[in-house]
Amino acid sequence: MPDLLLELFSEEIPARMQAKAADDLKKLVTDALVARGLVYEGAKAFVTPRRLALNIVGLPVRGQDVREEKKGPRVGAPEAAVQGFLKSAGLASLDQAKIESDPKKGEFYVAVIEKPGQATVAALSEIIPEVIRTFPWPKSMRWGAASAEPGSLRWVRPLHSIIALFGSEGEEPEVVPVDIDGIVAGDTTRGHRFLAPGPIRVKRFDDYVKKLEAAKVILDPERRRDVIREDARTLAFAQGLEVIEDEGLLNEVAGLVEWPVVLMGAFEPEFLDVPAEAIRATIRANQKCFVLKDGTTGKLAPRFLITANIEASDGGDTIIAGNGRVIRARLSDARFFWETDKRVRLDERLKKLESVTFHARLGTQADRVTRIVSLAKELAPMVGADVALAARAAMLAKADLSTEMVGEFPELQGLMGRYYAGLQGEDARVAAAIEDH
Repeated sequence: MPDLLLELFSEEIPARMQAKAADDLKKLVTDALVARGLVYEGAKAFVTPRRLALNIVGLPVRGQDVREEKKGPRVGAPEAAVQGFLKSAGLASLDQAKIESDPKKGEFYVAVIEKPGQATVAALSEIIPEVIRTFPWPKSMRWGAASAEPGSLRWVRPLHSIIALFGSEGEEPEVVPVDIDGIVAGDTTRGHRFLAPGPIRVKRFDDYVKKLEAAKVILDPERRRDVIREDARTLAFAQGLEVIEDEGLLNEVAGLVEWPVVLMGAFEPEFLDVPAEAIRATIRANQKCFVLKDGTTGKLAPRFLITANIEASDGGDTIIAGNGRVIRARLSDARFFWETDKRVRLDERLKKLESVTFHARLGTQADRVTRIVSLAKELAPMVGADVALAARAAMLAKADLSTEMVGEFPELQGLMGRYYAGLQGEDARVAAAIEDH
């Protein structure tokens, strides 16, 4: 049975939008096909930083004929009701309707509507433009001269080309007739933006995947993730290190590249005086890089892994150097925050909470802390906890909100409080409670 290959090739698809866009494309097209009586065997969507693709297998050449009976008014009903029935059923006169009897309702008219199945190519030529024009991007844009016209095409970034091919294996596929604001569907795409930017003519899905890979594009995001994960582990193992796994970051970087190339860089060991979590946060947030740990001690190593989108002629040295400069600058900031924060005790930071609103009707963070301390004193005896330590932990729990480090990396709140509490000699149980709260 014939298959459909659909590709929507654009300037860029932001990583945060890719997974949902692939799901939306699959659902919108397949739902529209089923609504037209075109049942398929399977469908799978793919996404890269520049293209959305959909492969639907096992489609019929034509949909099934549809026979529908439409119940009309009773025999002898007013003329207005009869005319309304004829119009809605598409009949010229009552001679084209049949009469059926109901023991309770008497005789009434019935229209038998027979619709021949629609050719799949014709259905697709209606579905694809509708899906593209109504695609639910969180943010979209118009571009070019056509953008001045009402109702012009909107897409996440400028849409460059469309592949829409329908056909069976061993046959020359048919190009589905689609024309949206001058973008006409065809059988041509492009490879990697830098490594193979020329046009590529494709036929079926297998041919499409193979030719894209030859043009330095891995279509399947899951495979890109696997390549990054395995290459990162291999590079780390060669240095006696281990990658600190981060599935969220892995998904993000896989959405930034079409041809992942993992490279290792280094930074000065003296930066390791900063808490490991802060180093990881700054490298992750600013450069989308993985960090590593010593395979024996488990301690953070002065190394990072970049996922590039190009096979550089110099082996990646320039890419590593450029990322290294940025990482060193960010780590210098983190070290400055760390050293600055250590000079002020958590107790001394409590005053600042008086100027931070917690809730318009519940007062400041200082008011909140007062309530938490009172609750801690009440609850501690009920669970056999030390009342003084519980109250102390409650009093200091929010103090790190005013630190430079938490101001830069809010996800470190509590954790940094534990570090600062330990440095100022607080009981280890108080420090742990500050982190865990």
